[in-house]
Amino acid sequence: MILQRLCEYYDVIDADPEIEIAQEGFAPQKVTFEIVLSRDGGVAAINDLRTTEGKRKIPRSLRLPFEGRTSGVKAMFLWDKAEYLLGYLSPELRDPPNGESESDEKKRLKKIDRVLKCFEASKQTHLEFADSIDDEDYKTLCKFYSGWQPIELTGEQLKLIDELGPGFGVFRIDGKKRYIHDSIQAKRFWSRQQSYATASASTMCSITGVVGPLARLHLPIKGLYDQKKFGPLVSYNESSFESFNRKKGGNATVSEQAAFKYATALNHLLDRKNNRTIQVGDATCVFWSNAKDTIAEDVFSFGLDPDRFEDEGRAAAIGNVLSQAMDGNAVLPEPGAAFHVLGLSPNASRLSIRFWISGLAIEMVCRVAEHQRRLEIVRGGKDSDWVPLWMILAQTARESKEVPPLLGGALLRSVLTGGRYPEALLAAILRRVRAEQEIRHVKAATIKAILNHNHHKEISVMLDPERPDPAYQLGRLFACLERAQEDALPGLNATIKDRYFGAASCTPGTVFPRLIRMNQHHIGKLEGGKKVVTEKRIQEIMGRLHDFPSHLGIVDQGLFSIGYYHQRQDFFAKKEKPTETNQ
Repeated sequence: MILQRLCEYYDVIDADPEIEIAQEGFAPQKVTFEIVLSRDGGVAAINDLRTTEGKRKIPRSLRLPFEGRTSGVKAMFLWDKAEYLLGYLSPELRDPPNGESESDEKKRLKKIDRVLKCFEASKQTHLEFADSIDDEDYKTLCKFYSGWQPIELTGEQLKLIDELGPGFGVFRIDGKKRYIHDSIQAKRFWSRQQSYATASASTMCSITGVVGPLARLHLPIKGLYDQKKFGPLVSYNESSFESFNRKKGGNATVSEQAAFKYATALNHLLDRKNNRTIQVGDATCVFWSNAKDTIAEDVFSFGLDPDRFEDEGRAAAIGNVLSQAMDGNAVLPEPGAAFHVLGLSPNASRLSIRFWISGLAIEMVCRVAEHQRRLEIVRGGKDSDWVPLWMILAQTARESKEVPPLLGGALLRSVLTGGRYPEALLAAILRRVRAEQEIRHVKAATIKAILNHNHHKEISVMLDPERPDPAYQLGRLFACLERAQEDALPGLNATIKDRYFGAASCTPGTVFPRLIRMNQHHIGKLEGGKKVVTEKRIQEIMGRLHDFPSHLGIVDQGLFSIGYYHQRQDFFAKKEKPTETNQ
């Protein structure tokens, strides 16, 4: 199902003239340098192709002829590492340290021998096709391989390649802007070559149902968060995964064409510039729709991460559509279009699929809107209208690296399916509330959403003085006792919140009697109307409580925090003055 939908999406974007997508037999690769050849086959220059972005050097992405390569020696066509293209030796191979041991020398010589084999493999690969490609630029490349010796690299060229590191390079003829791999003759030859190479292993594709060459190896998928090694989505790298004597790709029965389409479409979606990914914990969320208009995808991503939209005008327009969806009036150009969400995380040999959710565009937008509606709670003037998922996860730990790795995927899955929020999220946030002795907008909004959705508590957006839950009223009472202390002793560095909030929210029976006694001292310092208002407010809350429970469960701890937050926000809310009526 996943591969089929990705193949369909490839056909959609391939038909769009405004989107540049790799063709079959070609794949995007990160290129760091170019080798400029003179017409006589010599090396005119070696240039750095990276662009500067802040303090970083960013490789250039080019569509190149691609064929899978394992750990053995295998040359790429018209591009590769410097070891293959030039016979380049790294500094540790060129200049051994003084006093090199005999065993280290053997290892070094073995590595040098491998580099020479790599260069020879690239040379043979390109010279083998000399009579098959009728192109002047390619003939120049063959002249280069016929006469080039690795020792011809100058000191300046070696220094540049040393600086570039293990990147890929391409060829260009001096005086031309086009790379050799971009020539029509080279592209046509490569497509034919790929067809010939796989024609002997044809079977019915399980994705398209069309008989064609079977994909033995699948293209690597790139662009995942914290991905240290590129890996395929489908692979059979151990015999224990194989069955019925089928080897490697024979177990998946995916044709070369389908394998290319799904991998290319997924790599296109994972490209950050296309804004079709959201990072949630350790999972990279990829989403797409077959609709011609992108509004559903934009609203979906805005509802999960509004900070990604830098254009304020566009953000306001998308936010307006999301607000309409929150009110049950979502309007989309193509509400019945298919919408797919795929959660991926990197792994050692192949990617891990964390979740796969598929539905209609209107369904996905409404679920995200419903999630934002659950998060609605009274807030301060500086708090944002929208709460991104990453900010919710950030409330569960001191630092982002301490966030439980599986929590992000579980949270996103609950949002997209409309299911229960993970209870671990509530427990983690309450731990941070007790540790920090503080509850702010995002924590309060998340606690409210979980209690309402999972436990049907029906907590209101603003203060609800009539709410019967003792835990909620205890939170209100704690806020009032803190306010009385602040009014009685202005300029305090720490209030009762900094000492007692955690204990009061868990074991109120052991803390509140002491706080009530302290409050008598604080109220004694107040004067006039402020004293009357404070006493009246506290008496009103105490009248709703029969006792102080010895212990509060996790749900009641959440209600305590919401009661405290609601009451504190009410203190600072502007009160409407009563209007005078004519007698």
